[in-house]
Amino acid sequence: MTGFTVIPAVDIRGGKCVRLYRGLPERETVFDEDPLEAAMRWEQEGASLLHVVDLDGAFEGRPVNGGVIARIAERLTIPVQVGGGIRNTGDACSYIDAGVSRVIVGTAAFESTSWLEEVAGELGERLSVGLDLKDGRVAVSGWTSDSGLPAREALERLAGAGVRRIIYTNVGRDGTLKGPDLEGIEELARVSPVPMIASGGVGGVEDLLGVWRLRGLGVEGVIVGMALYRGLLTLPEALQAVRNGRP
Repeated sequence: MTGFTVIPAVDIRGGKCVRLYRGLPERETVFDEDPLEAAMRWEQEGASLLHVVDLDGAFEGRPVNGGVIARIAERLTIPVQVGGGIRNTGDACSYIDAGVSRVIVGTAAFESTSWLEEVAGELGERLSVGLDLKDGRVAVSGWTSDSGLPAREALERLAGAGVRRIIYTNVGRDGTLKGPDLEGIEELARVSPVPMIASGGVGGVEDLLGVWRLRGLGVEGVIVGMALYRGLLTLPEALQAVRNGRP
């Protein structure tokens, strides 16, 4: 992945494509009965990378929608990155074997440094770690628990273990359409020794460009979900905006 990438999100819960407000399962909106349809639509509209989350997996601590995700990886020609419930090397490698280009781990990355070092060494660029922050600390277990780990300490731990990329999400902004946490993204990007993808809160083109302007600090891209599904932003508009640096 080069330059700056706009990455559509496909979140899966109960076998359907949904979006949650601030990660809350009781604040769910279903947008597609078949997540593959959503995935194919984003590819057709010009996506060069797709972000897929197994929400059931995140809550249960194990992959749940692996079959659906394998169908997506098989049908799409663009790379797919997947997170949600991946807490051991076997599950991570199973996704890679199914055609997924990159796996994202979260909870397990903060439970065992030795395991993180092992999987980072084995997967290299095919591994990302989700740095999901709630009130400045890392949220785990589908964002339902507070690890107590401050952001900078977490970042140092990840980089020290050999992680090559992080995905930063401000939980309080996710699904709200109220704008990304530009201050938090910039603060972390300035001290991060590894590239970052930002996520959470994008509500339109100006929000998108706000993240794009941080690309010189190592911000490689932004994940967009609710704004696309609500029609507040189209993917072609988003792609044109980052190409031109303006709406």
